[in-house]
Amino acid sequence: MDCPPPVRREDDETDWAQAARKYLGVVSSGDEAAAVRAIVEVKRLARHAPDPAARLAVRALVGVLARSPPPRLQAAALQALCSVARVDGGKFAAEVVDAGFFLVARRLLPVSEEVPQRILLRCLSCVLSFHATSRVAFARGGGAEVILDLFPGCSAAMKRCLVEILSALALMREVRRLLLTVGKVEYLVEAISFGNLASRTRAAQAAGLLGASTIGRSSLVERGAPLALVGLMRDGDSSAKLVAANALGIVSSIGHHLPLIHQSGAIPLYAELLKEDHPLAKDIVEDVFCILISIRDNAGVVLENLAGILRGEDDLAISAAVDVLLALAEYKSTIPFLKSSGVITVLVDLLQNRNHDVIEKVTGVVAQLSYEEYVREGFMEAGAIPVLLDLLHGHLGDLTESAAAEALINFSEDPSCQEYAPMLQRVPELSAFRNHLFHFRMSQGHLIQSARRRIEQHLNSQ
Repeated sequence: MDCPPPVRREDDETDWAQAARKYLGVVSSGDEAAAVRAIVEVKRLARHAPDPAARLAVRALVGVLARSPPPRLQAAALQALCSVARVDGGKFAAEVVDAGFFLVARRLLPVSEEVPQRILLRCLSCVLSFHATSRVAFARGGGAEVILDLFPGCSAAMKRCLVEILSALALMREVRRLLLTVGKVEYLVEAISFGNLASRTRAAQAAGLLGASTIGRSSLVERGAPLALVGLMRDGDSSAKLVAANALGIVSSIGHHLPLIHQSGAIPLYAELLKEDHPLAKDIVEDVFCILISIRDNAGVVLENLAGILRGEDDLAISAAVDVLLALAEYKSTIPFLKSSGVITVLVDLLQNRNHDVIEKVTGVVAQLSYEEYVREGFMEAGAIPVLLDLLHGHLGDLTESAAAEALINFSEDPSCQEYAPMLQRVPELSAFRNHLFHFRMSQGHLIQSARRRIEQHLNSQ
């Protein structure tokens, strides 16, 4: 049987309804060669057909697949179906699902030859990507188990399709639980390193969700997830880096897994995230760095990388790094490394920055750090006092002047600051602020004592 030519009206426009009937009639004729040619023509025409004709083609193609056709006809039908599903960003993906494609796919995948099987996987990946809500139906209908069973011994081309499907399904809790139950977490780890970037990012997100449980975290670490996530942080785009960084923080930053972040070379990559113009970047870095510095060996490396960002030219990154440093300054483990890491020197340089917002933030950090004797010594050596005095009279705003005054008062009370003490005592602004600071410290002391009394009374009453 010959494949019919395109059907046209007198105005030379395609008569879509009649064309659909003719081509689909050939497809159903039983003549394999003619059916393949007709399907190729359906594939070509469907990209330009009106919606009713395209939907008719979808149902007919799924019907062909439901009859378990020979490999050549199966491959042609799948290629055509995939092409239609991709039209206008997945416009007909829902139609593919409604036509019963998932039931057909689950039945054909285990028994198909490699070429049509690979095309079937690509088609399935396409539908699941464009029609996210259908992932639940496919996974709960036994599709996740079918996909996992295809991993052992598969070719590289097939694995690419498999990991892209798995990364979409693994965003579901049921599938992540299945991965743990059947011991297939390594496939999710592979998906972080293999496949297109969108798929790798989904896999990293799924790993972060799986890592929220102790069992899931241990399983991911055992199968090399930290290194895979670091790889995505290194070569992903902005979105992928953030997702991978968050997942790595969840998977590695608890208990005995914590050293993995340092060992995998992730600390510089976290610092680089501060250059990303995304509100979550700073929060992720701050959370991870605050956990990391609980290990002494990490504190110096963290501060050295922050110092590198502070020396840069990007004011937004510098501002974010200062915010992170302010959070780290609350931890005593950072104090011994502030001088050796170069942080103190670069902070003094930043006090002379052209950006007033940066100066305001840095002055606040200096004020907070100036309560530590070891840090005051470093600031004095770096020439901070004359710079702070300039800021006190620089008319850069109340917050900057108050922070500069607070730091200078702490320096003036330091016995080792004899060189500047007489001069600082004669600064009128410091005298006024000293009284304010004294009353503030007293009020804070009373609050602490009051809280302690309430706690003692509560304990004694039990």
